[in-house]
Amino acid sequence: PGGGVVRRDAAADKAVGALEEWRGGGLYSPRVVVVVDHAEQVEPPAGGDGRQAALTRFVLRALEAPPATGHLVLRTAYGVKGRQSVSTEKLLQAGAWVVDCRALYDAPAPWEPGPPHDHELSRFLVRRMREAWGKRLGLADAHALARRTGNQLAALDDALRSLALYVGGRAAVEAADVEAAVGATSQDGTFEFADRVLGADPADALAALEAAFERGVSVGRGRGSVTQPDALFHVLVDALGRKLHALLRAAEALARGEPGPEVARAQGVPGPRVEAFLAAARRPLGPLLRGNEALLDAELGVKGGGVPPRIALERLVWALAAAGR
Repeated sequence: PGGGVVRRDAAADKAVGALEEWRGGGLYSPRVVVVVDHAEQVEPPAGGDGRQAALTRFVLRALEAPPATGHLVLRTAYGVKGRQSVSTEKLLQAGAWVVDCRALYDAPAPWEPGPPHDHELSRFLVRRMREAWGKRLGLADAHALARRTGNQLAALDDALRSLALYVGGRAAVEAADVEAAVGATSQDGTFEFADRVLGADPADALAALEAAFERGVSVGRGRGSVTQPDALFHVLVDALGRKLHALLRAAEALARGEPGPEVARAQGVPGPRVEAFLAAARRPLGPLLRGNEALLDAELGVKGGGVPPRIALERLVWALAAAGR
């Protein structure tokens, strides 16, 4: 209130005078929040180390004499690491907060040759559980948690809290705890639909699709049901893609000789479904790869505007059911 929030765009005016606005306070209040968009294009202050990026010099100059109240928020596309990056260590030493908003990899990055559960997101969850709740969480169980809950950090943080409360005084979280505490959070109509389609019975798969178009599909977490054909297409294709890709990863892992229980655990499969999942994953890779091609064809057909969503889904469901035989 009272002009307490000032927004500047450094791409338009280099944010000249932003520091003075921050230090001078609002029009009717001594407290002010100055937000600078495209902060990598700020006007570099005079002096300082000319080898440093303008953004780094700007922040260091700001921190030389910060006001008693108020905040300076700099929004930039620069990351905290990489070829174009801010000098994170220097900014932290000077007293700034650096918030990295990049998405975390929820699968091994191309340069990481490790198992499918060893990725950036699972490592973050292990660290977060240890720091926030003092509990040990294994990488495979962290991956299983993400598979059940999704990759949104707020939902995952809630799931970690639920897990910590569930295990109580125990120091470590086990696979059974993940299944018991959060195993049902993502079990909605789309998961049941994907299981039926990839269950190697074309008649049952088509019956599941008919039911979805007649009654809609529940998407869980209190979000109600999806009934419109366009929306149904995207929701069901996403569920089918997740299930199919999990089977492909598992089939490749089994072909490499990895133990079945570990393979299922890495894909976040609940205990009661492990045997059925492994049986489905032990099929030849060829049909699964053809199913993946059918998935891509369905998406391209609808996005290109030439194929109605219902027809595209019927073709896809038949192709995926055939791939499961």
